[in-house]
Amino acid sequence: MQFGPFTIAPGRRALLRDGKLVPLGSRAADILIFLASHPGELKTNAEIVRHVWPNTFVEEANLRVHISALRKALDDTQKEPKFITNVPGRGYTFIADLAPPASQPSLVPAHLPASPRIFGREQSIALIASQLVRSRLLTIVGPGGIGKSTVARALAAGEGLAAEVVWIDLSEVAQSALVETSIASALGILSRTDDLLGDIARHLAERDILLVLDSCEQVVDGAAALAEAILRGAPATRILATSREPLRADGERVHRLPPLELPSTASRAREAMMSPAVQLFVERADACLGSYELSEADAPHVVDICARLDGIALAIELAAGRLETISIPGLASSLSDCFRVLTRGRRTALPRHQTLRATLDWSYTILSAQEKTALTELSVLRGWFSGDAGMAVLSGAEAEDDLASLVAKSLVAADTHTIGTRYRLLDTTRIYAAEKLAAGNGTDAAMARLAAYLQAVLERAEQELYSTAMAEWSKDFSSQMANLRAALDWAFSPTGDPLLGVRLTVASLPLFFRLSLLDECLVAVTRAIAYLEERPGLDERSRMKLYAALGWPQMRSTDAPEHGIAAWSTTLRIAEEIGDADHQLRAIWALWVDAINRGEPRLGMAFAEKFGVLACSSADPMDVIIGKRMRGATLHWLGRHQESHDELRQMLRDYTSLPAGQHSIRFQFDQRVTARIILARAMWLLGDEEGALLEVQETVDYASEIRHTLSLSNVLAEAACPLALLSGRDDLAAGYIASLREHTKALSLDVWHAYADCFEAERLLRAGQAEESIRQLRPAMATLEGAGFTLFQAYFQSVAALALSEQARHAEAARMVEAALDHCRLSGERWCLPELHRVRARVVLAAGGEGALAGATENLDLAAAAAEEDGALAWSRRIDRDRRALDAGIGG
Repeated sequence: MQFGPFTIAPGRRALLRDGKLVPLGSRAADILIFLASHPGELKTNAEIVRHVWPNTFVEEANLRVHISALRKALDDTQKEPKFITNVPGRGYTFIADLAPPASQPSLVPAHLPASPRIFGREQSIALIASQLVRSRLLTIVGPGGIGKSTVARALAAGEGLAAEVVWIDLSEVAQSALVETSIASALGILSRTDDLLGDIARHLAERDILLVLDSCEQVVDGAAALAEAILRGAPATRILATSREPLRADGERVHRLPPLELPSTASRAREAMMSPAVQLFVERADACLGSYELSEADAPHVVDICARLDGIALAIELAAGRLETISIPGLASSLSDCFRVLTRGRRTALPRHQTLRATLDWSYTILSAQEKTALTELSVLRGWFSGDAGMAVLSGAEAEDDLASLVAKSLVAADTHTIGTRYRLLDTTRIYAAEKLAAGNGTDAAMARLAAYLQAVLERAEQELYSTAMAEWSKDFSSQMANLRAALDWAFSPTGDPLLGVRLTVASLPLFFRLSLLDECLVAVTRAIAYLEERPGLDERSRMKLYAALGWPQMRSTDAPEHGIAAWSTTLRIAEEIGDADHQLRAIWALWVDAINRGEPRLGMAFAEKFGVLACSSADPMDVIIGKRMRGATLHWLGRHQESHDELRQMLRDYTSLPAGQHSIRFQFDQRVTARIILARAMWLLGDEEGALLEVQETVDYASEIRHTLSLSNVLAEAACPLALLSGRDDLAAGYIASLREHTKALSLDVWHAYADCFEAERLLRAGQAEESIRQLRPAMATLEGAGFTLFQAYFQSVAALALSEQARHAEAARMVEAALDHCRLSGERWCLPELHRVRARVVLAAGGEGALAGATENLDLAAAAAEEDGALAWSRRIDRDRRALDAGIGG
């Protein structure tokens, strides 16, 4: 419509003067279009209000304000109006002459912004296009900034969907009642009746047209009603909507737009560039900086940025836009404050897309009060969570409905492809909601509900954590770790609930141990004990369990080993006071372990016998079997190898007849693994070398299969490495040593890491590198001795003595082996006694001098007698070899 120098574009609700856009508000534009559609007719104030503000009460003063703004835009403020005249008290008339249109304008919106380059949406675009052929109403749904409008623009610009396309932006429409008016104006419907929906349907009837309704979330009810009416009355019309929640209209098909695909790992630049998320970041970085290519140095940082922003296109664009003032590594490290960093979007972007906070504000504002509360409370949950967890932290009476509503509004992601639906807040949404929760002083209450929920879940699952293989857990308990850490940190914070934190710590002990998170467990346990120690008698059962936990990680530390003994002694005392037989058994077992680790098998046998007596009164038949294992292991260290072998064989037969696995938590290791470790050692000493090595490999495979890292490290340190070396299988030993290093370094198991150093030193000696061997062996032995782990000290001393002897340091070698023999006499340790006598014979012979041959012969005789007494055929073979060499006069 043209009049004077002006042109009205109804489809755009725009006024142009000599081809240039005239600033004009939407209400003033609607008034102008309505009046110009009825030139020369008097339109009463009531008619104008009813048309521009349908179903809304508006004072006539508001109408006068918009008429005044319209006249200023038209420069029609003179005494004699040129375009719009007023009949006082009645209404207004459009009096200008309208020029006839030159031609029917295209309904493809010329004002539609050109689509930016699209990354990773080809499949979605093709799928939506094919679905629009079969379904006349499709809604692209997703969270703010994910790229819904971008995909819709690509579809609108494509070919084959419809002969005509109209783009209608509903983001500025604040009320559902105004949707009809906005769409009618966009369609250029000039003549309207009281049945505006009918007018729109009739206008579209039989026309092959695609209506794109962008940003429907503020007016979802009005958009749904209008869509249904159009589908009924205009059979050739198709509707493509974008919204943060489905319209829930009859006949609607929903396409949930996923985040941009991320690289699977922190990969090299070429591999990272295969990810659409990285492609978008690099494209925006290039635009921001003038020139940019992804380097190998930047690749891991860019991958991290895209992952932390959950593949949300807008957030990635905003992040790349900050590169004018910050480096890529600096940007990656600053994303913890993403709302400060992710600002300064394109000036041409919609206001709600110019900052990340504005995008989330847009979604948050349109929620009901109940939904806002639910969203903020869910922010205490990290990562994926179950429906039960979501229900537990929500305070509303209709928690299930609230969660479903937030899923529908794309503020909570739902994964239905797992057994039981799981949910997640995108990290940016969670941080935003957490700020709102804190501002409303709701954090403490929500965190208390989370902590109580986790306590209940872990307490119910205690037996399952004890007895079930991780692959068969009914829930992925390991996924609870992020929430568990957050709940424990909150509980012991100034505003938390420390007693709840204590009980949650206790409930989480099986999970910490099963996941081998020993260092983390130690921090949590120490914190809880400190609280209880200041409040005697508050919760003795929890204190007992915490001291029991304190003993385990401390016993694998190279610092202050006496702390582990003290912890278990305290556990035993409390257990006896409150009559807890289970923890008495645990404490006695731990004190037995300490005696064995210190190379004191006589004392160890005393604890093993005490355990066996108490186990007979236990309700758990497994405890008697554990007692047999303890006795069988102790017999081995005492040199009674055949008895050890027979006891452990019987123990394993008994063990397989009962539910297995639960004692890997109560008694630290998987009991089948620990029994087979000593069994393999006994088999080797009894002369069955091949059978022993096969037993070791099967045990390593089993420990790996059950994914119990502590048990795997144990079998590597106590059986695999030493038996491979004793068998002369240096290649096999090298692999076992490397595996032991890998597992113990990752878990800070410094004792077993020191074992790996000792075994490597023995391998170096066998390779002829005696000097390097002793250089590596001595500090590792000192580490073990300082930690109280002298189980293998006598054997390692024999290796050190041989290395010193090879360097002609004969006096040192003699003192080293003599110290080992003295320890055996005092402690009862005998498993390697024949080997110690054999090594002393070699040291004496290498030193030479008068009586060397006789001394060597005497020690070989002692070695042979000890081996015969113990039935240690493997030692006898080594002794016989040395005796033959001695007899041949070549000294071995």
